[in-house]
Amino acid sequence: MRGLLVCPISADFPGNRGILNKMAYQRAALAELAGATDVICNAVSGPLLNGDRFAEYKLTGRPFNSYNHFVLFYRHVSRCCRSGGYDFVYIRYPLATPSFLRFLRETKKTSPAAKIIVEVPTFPYRQELRSPKQRVLLALDDFGHRRLKNYVDVIVTFFGQSEIFGIPCIQVANGVDVESIPVQPSPSSGERVSMIIAANFATWHGVDRMLRGLAAHLGSRGATPVTLGIVGDGPSVAELRELTGDLGLQDVVTFHGIRAGAELDALFAGADLALGSLGMHRLGLHRSSSLKTREYCARGIPFVLASDDPDFPEGTPFVHRVPGDDSAVDVTAMVDFLYDLRERNPDCITNMRRYAGAHLTWKAKLEPAVQYVRTGEVQTERKLP
Repeated sequence: MRGLLVCPISADFPGNRGILNKMAYQRAALAELAGATDVICNAVSGPLLNGDRFAEYKLTGRPFNSYNHFVLFYRHVSRCCRSGGYDFVYIRYPLATPSFLRFLRETKKTSPAAKIIVEVPTFPYRQELRSPKQRVLLALDDFGHRRLKNYVDVIVTFFGQSEIFGIPCIQVANGVDVESIPVQPSPSSGERVSMIIAANFATWHGVDRMLRGLAAHLGSRGATPVTLGIVGDGPSVAELRELTGDLGLQDVVTFHGIRAGAELDALFAGADLALGSLGMHRLGLHRSSSLKTREYCARGIPFVLASDDPDFPEGTPFVHRVPGDDSAVDVTAMVDFLYDLRERNPDCITNMRRYAGAHLTWKAKLEPAVQYVRTGEVQTERKLP
């Protein structure tokens, strides 16, 4: 088989690094499961096919970048589909704009045997999209998503739906490239507990809950020293900096900004406990499938969840759970969990890495999608033992 992976985001912006990494891992898994797989993403100067620019936008800069991204990009993708001889096209959902629908229609017409698979990263997604430009796109999507069932064969969802927009769903969870992620060194034996969270920060990451909980913990008598590293950028960072100052946490909270590669690995290597998203309820969601928590698991860093995750069911020993609401998290309970885990499970790092290798690889996650291409039958991902 031959496949095309379409990721309609720009490779030029550092904030997209996590999505681009996911795309690369998915491509490798699809290539192993199904055969040769090409990948297309966008860039300011022109779209990229397998990392190489195959077309050039004649006009760039505002306002041309938006036109290039939302209109011209799909024309170039259509050209690739016509000439590629693909058995399937796997697309990260960009909202149902007229240009996207036109691309789907043309692909279905020129390659009627090809399966069109659309991955919807978050559903529902309205609460994530709040800027004026995003509101315009949502208005187009409100009308356009009704037409998706005319062209899309199946949707890949991470949130447990059996059907979206009248289209059957393959239910999976996010994955990671376990082998590319370094394993955590042995835990520190010092009294201080170092916590970390990495994201492109928005309200649904709930870091404000952690900051308020940290202030309450450190204000109690005999509290274990705790530090927090905040890694990344995003629309909520300015508010989090202000809250950190208001709570008097400047000496224990560090904003590292965007880090990658060896710098990011070094920050993770110094962490004892990691935080997942603590505010998914603000999106109306009580189930998550975060890439970061899977990366934490592959590294061997115990972590905190505030929502359900199919890969980490109740009773998972290296996961500490907090309520999915706006209350300040109980940092003292988090510290107690960590010390108890180390005492009960001294091989925790090794066990987490083994668990990730068995359950969290993209090859395991995308197998149901590839099976659908082969058989036309919708299957959910395999159940965890």
